[in-house]
Amino acid sequence: MNSTLLGQAALALLAGQLVFPVSLQADEILPPGQRPRPLRVHALVGARVVVKPGMVLNGATLIIRNGRVQAVLPKGQVGVPADARVWDLKGKTIYAGFIDPYLSLGKEKAKPVSNRWTVPIDARAGVSFTGVPTTKTDMGRKGPGHEIAGVRPDYRVSAEFSPDPKELTALRALGFTAANIIPTEGIYRGTGTLALLGDGNPNQLILRPDTVQHLAFSGTTKRAEGYPNSLMGVIAVIRQTVFDARHYYAMQTWHKAHPADARPEYNPSLEALRPVLAKTGQQRIVIESGSVLMLNRAQVLAAELGFNPILVATGQEWRRPQLMKQIKAPFIVPVVFPAIPELPEEDDWNQVSLDQLRGWDWAPEIPAMLQRDHAIALTTHGLSDRKVFRKNIVRAIERGLKEDEALAALTTEPARMMGAEKEIGTIEKGKLANLTIVDGSGWFDPENEIDSVWIEGRHFANDNRAPEKSDTDGKDGKKKEDPKPAPRIAQSPDAFRGPLLSPKNVIIQNATIWTCGPEGVITNGSIRIANGRFVEVGRNLNPPESFDGIVINAKGMHVTPGLIDCHSHSMILGGVNEGTLPSSAMVRIGDVVNSETENIFRQLAGGLTTANLLHGSANPIGGQNQVIKLRHGAPPDDMKFTKAPSGIKFALGENVKQSNWGDDKTARFPQTRMGVKTFFNNRFTAARQYLADQLREDVAPMRRNLELEAIGEIINGKRLIHCHSYRQDEMLIFMRTMERFGVKIGTLQHVLEGYKIADEIAAHGAGASAFSDWWAYKFEVYDAIPYAGSLMHARGAVVSFNSDSSDLARRMNLEAAKAVKYGGTSEEDALKFVTLNPAKQLHIDQWVGSLEIGKDADFVLWSGHPLSTQTLCEQTWIEGKQYYARSKAPARAKALAGERTALLAKARKKDGKENAGVAARSAFFLRALEKAHALNNCYECRKVKP
Repeated sequence: MNSTLLGQAALALLAGQLVFPVSLQADEILPPGQRPRPLRVHALVGARVVVKPGMVLNGATLIIRNGRVQAVLPKGQVGVPADARVWDLKGKTIYAGFIDPYLSLGKEKAKPVSNRWTVPIDARAGVSFTGVPTTKTDMGRKGPGHEIAGVRPDYRVSAEFSPDPKELTALRALGFTAANIIPTEGIYRGTGTLALLGDGNPNQLILRPDTVQHLAFSGTTKRAEGYPNSLMGVIAVIRQTVFDARHYYAMQTWHKAHPADARPEYNPSLEALRPVLAKTGQQRIVIESGSVLMLNRAQVLAAELGFNPILVATGQEWRRPQLMKQIKAPFIVPVVFPAIPELPEEDDWNQVSLDQLRGWDWAPEIPAMLQRDHAIALTTHGLSDRKVFRKNIVRAIERGLKEDEALAALTTEPARMMGAEKEIGTIEKGKLANLTIVDGSGWFDPENEIDSVWIEGRHFANDNRAPEKSDTDGKDGKKKEDPKPAPRIAQSPDAFRGPLLSPKNVIIQNATIWTCGPEGVITNGSIRIANGRFVEVGRNLNPPESFDGIVINAKGMHVTPGLIDCHSHSMILGGVNEGTLPSSAMVRIGDVVNSETENIFRQLAGGLTTANLLHGSANPIGGQNQVIKLRHGAPPDDMKFTKAPSGIKFALGENVKQSNWGDDKTARFPQTRMGVKTFFNNRFTAARQYLADQLREDVAPMRRNLELEAIGEIINGKRLIHCHSYRQDEMLIFMRTMERFGVKIGTLQHVLEGYKIADEIAAHGAGASAFSDWWAYKFEVYDAIPYAGSLMHARGAVVSFNSDSSDLARRMNLEAAKAVKYGGTSEEDALKFVTLNPAKQLHIDQWVGSLEIGKDADFVLWSGHPLSTQTLCEQTWIEGKQYYARSKAPARAKALAGERTALLAKARKKDGKENAGVAARSAFFLRALEKAHALNNCYECRKVKP
């Protein structure tokens, strides 16, 4: 740059006179030996000035005074101040300084949330149920705080802000002049700080000490094991913390009016959430969810809890574009794109999945996809090599993101998100002189060097003479150049899921109909379906002349109700157990339903239409279950069987007393079977008291307790218990304990020794959801027999067979057949073990489970007898819509295989040649949360450990 020094001080010195300009103040005269302050007035002349996205002035002059923009003069307009230092910027482009809205600094940088598996965090007295050796009376940090170490909204980045100058230099080399520095640990993580990226002490650099609160669907910390260690546990913590905060504020108000009553505690964590929950002037909260389905859950939670959210994109938004359109919040978008790795062996390519290839091919298009319906800001978050940031944005532009949109995502949008739009983000009068200056026509041509940045009127030159070698460089130090970008090949998953047929009316003729109802088995029968329900079931039904629908000639085929699995874990995200506490009644499977897993299609191919998704059996009182219909292609909430009564998982036996967990698992209560009974008594007594307290008047505000609330619903008959159980003595104890509290058990799950107490089970009214023929796989099941289901059925208990397995759920009809083989149960009754009986156990039999008039049209067409090993599922229908057809499955498989072949060909052209670093190549192998499983009992989990 060329510069000319003008002004009164310079003229006076040239004349040999010691004359100070009028503007010089006494406090600006520094002692000898200190570096003089730079001039405060500058004129940047002749540049292409991008005032803001969409507004460009060629050959303009930019005036800076005292760190702020004084004026932007169009080409030819006179107005350069006499005391300004003039900078000749012809051939350069000036932008408003770039802003990173989601930046972590230091050695312990925030890693992108990936809640496939959550790392346990510390739990404290109020959550861990006092009385066990590991319970701690403090909060894991000095001073007061929340009982869960991962809940730390009172943490302020500004309190510890002390950046490494080298990091700031590297960020300035990309064009960044300001950033929202984020906290890095826990669930509620604390407030970020908007800081300038120049030199100076933290006092000078901090622009806004408190910007937004940060929330992550992750429990990752370095602390000891504790609650929560599952995704559903994290969501329960998020929800309970808000209710605790509201109670905390209510108690403070109550105490002012009733000073003689008990003094409320001081809790800085709950106090810190006050701005987030305020009705006016609400502080925004940035939520990093870790997956596309959890983005949807974050939106639902925000509406439920009253948040004003900003969401962090995951790179998986291509899976659910329709869900993304429904989200109203703005997005912070990391530009982290996976790259094709170097695969040494030919056979390695056979291990690359279609899902991985789709994620790679879609990645550069995510910013454009989100920008169409949302405000977006771009961030370096997740980039181990920030030097690829600029190239990745260029790739995003090549895939549909407009240059002005990208510029807004680097300037105006992050400024608006951080509430700093009056200070930074555009080049306008009165705003801070934060500038990014690039050689040539602009920043979006990677060949144009970044000349310098200005931060609050101070110039920082970028040294481009010896750039640091990046891991995107070749071995000889030369850049690897990408070939011309190829168009996207990857398809949307929606192209291969969803209803295959959705007729208003259906008639099935000439079939053998297993009604599982009063009509029994009808030979040569017919069924008429209208608007998703059965309207006629009988013989010789002919379509009317003006029939608007389809007719299925099912000659030689059998029709049954859709099969129902009363015990499934197949469609659950982020772990099936919240096993850290003896009671996790507050967690909800409904928060973590997985609509993406291929298990849905595979189980539809076996005739399954309804499944009861259960929490695991790690604790006496587990989490709330979720009954779903396998509506392939629907988002998680639309899969829910909303009319099904609420339920919850309980458990008995070795699992809950941790006898099979390992010798080091001796701390959590209970450790004995008698302790399990004691724990049930304790929690139900506490829930009774909780319900009673809700009826009291003129008392202090009650804390909403989600755990006791769920148990209270059991006592009030609004929530069914589904209890994992093996031994007959434990089942008897459990039934008697529940009877003391007036509770009837919904189902005894597994119930392997149930045949010994079949009369007692029938008298209590509990359903028996059993294994067909599992035994001898652990000590407490040595007395299991394959005749148990038939014996309990013969004594009057309502019996179903369940899968507890993603693989077994594909052939539940054959599980039912085992009751005929082993127990001599009639074929009609055996089929009810997987149709009507589980419907009765889940209290949904008025809608599903049999082919009766008025019920949902959930049915299966079989090639032959439904209990035969030679029979195949031909079609599966849910509510009058066809979701599976065996005749169409080969075309689907062929299309998916063809897409994978085309993507492989595209990928192999890039084999190790993409201009990307090691981290980007590693990211290619990361399995998305929706494709991971928490139980190692399915094909995918056996093939590749999640």
